[in-house]
Amino acid sequence: MHRGLRFSGGRLIVTGTGQVRLAPGGLVLMPLALGPSNVLVKRNTATRTTIRYPARGLGVLGMAETPPGPGAVRLLGRARAGLLAALHTPATTTDLAAALGVTPSAVSHHLRVLLENGLVERERTGRTVHYALTPLGRSFLT
Repeated sequence: MHRGLRFSGGRLIVTGTGQVRLAPGGLVLMPLALGPSNVLVKRNTATRTTIRYPARGLGVLGMAETPPGPGAVRLLGRARAGLLAALHTPATTTDLAAALGVTPSAVSHHLRVLLENGLVERERTGRTVHYALTPLGRSFLT
């Protein structure tokens, strides 16, 4: 789901809106390929509550991985700059290790440093953790 949606204590919370009250017909989650970049909640309905949110990864369809610039390599080192470039779409530690041809523990070590410095963020879904670039991390690649 979108980062603006989360479950807490058995309740769906929309960032900036609060708890969502469900209509009698239940809940419809609708990822949008084309639409606004924020979460939309259709509340005034007698049937179902609908939450529309941007589908993940669509903003980068067809885009090639952005190589790190020489400044990012000098500042972060080749390994961390390459890791940032590989995060053009959210990925797991295992996915990144396979894509970069290194061990998951090496990726984990570099991700920890990038996370501590605000260049990446993580989101847990069940047993899976996805890492993604923050706006600051993305700025290192431009």
